[in-house]
Amino acid sequence: MIKLALDMMGSDLGPEELSKSVIRFVHEKKDVTLLCFGQKDKLTNLEGVERVEIIDCEQVVPMEISSLHLLRMKNSSLMKAVKAVKDGDAEGVVCAGSSSGLITAATLILKNIEGVERAGFCTPFVTAKAGHQTVILDVGASNENTPTELLGFGKLGSIYAKDLLDIKNPSVYLLSNGTEEGKGTQEIKDAFKLLEEEKSLNFKGNCEGRDALDGDKDVVVTSGFPGNIFLKSVEGTASLMNGYIKKAFKKNIWSKLGYLLARGGFKEMKENLDYRKIGGAIFMGVNGIVVKAHGSSDEEAFYNAIDLSYRLVEHKFVEDIRREFN
Repeated sequence: MIKLALDMMGSDLGPEELSKSVIRFVHEKKDVTLLCFGQKDKLTNLEGVERVEIIDCEQVVPMEISSLHLLRMKNSSLMKAVKAVKDGDAEGVVCAGSSSGLITAATLILKNIEGVERAGFCTPFVTAKAGHQTVILDVGASNENTPTELLGFGKLGSIYAKDLLDIKNPSVYLLSNGTEEGKGTQEIKDAFKLLEEEKSLNFKGNCEGRDALDGDKDVVVTSGFPGNIFLKSVEGTASLMNGYIKKAFKKNIWSKLGYLLARGGFKEMKENLDYRKIGGAIFMGVNGIVVKAHGSSDEEAFYNAIDLSYRLVEHKFVEDIRREFN
């Protein structure tokens, strides 16, 4: 039986919306128990649901919080959910609340796997090739990273690509402002050499942001600050293009007729670009499965975040990281 800890508080849509995901998931997966941490009076629709345990928590961690303040919130849903993994009561934790709070709690309570210098946020992106995803990390767990930390991200991303995407020898690229070896900051140049020397990686060199999602790359390594900018730029561009397309098809009667002819293709595009299918970002490199769901997660998005955590446990992801780094 797989046990997962869920922080039910702190999301934009509230615990009632996330509870729908919980009920759906336990109905579909018979080998899982979900520990739901949150204010009990807001989780009443989970009472009596088979293989769902409600753990009452007094406090809710706000989106922005200092490390010191977080450590004082021992009775919060986030802290208790992470501690459940530490204590062995759960194998993974899913949270749609504070990113900074989750990073701090996971780092201080679970601690990095031995040999992992810095844990990072990893998320798969859809690409120009149907069915192919590109794994990018770090996308925001830290602002600055050393060359050796970037090397570690390459290893972590490769393990994810092998375990979850079933790619036997994933290609690894380093995000830079040019494809030539000498491009980028000194940190990027030094990381390039380390990645090139690492025989366990299929390192292919630098790639530019415009080519990162062309479908030919399996893993793209970046520091957290530019990685987060890349993530939000992709999200923003997708939203912008969606707006332009809608406006174009509403221009006149002929454009509306054109939409009727092309709507099947646009429906497919919308489904492929739906962030809710990804589930969330993985805080990769700590002693436990940690998944950060989107703050605006609805039933579908949070369901897929739970499913991502479930699949990572199934694939013994943490054990694979330990083997690679020890």
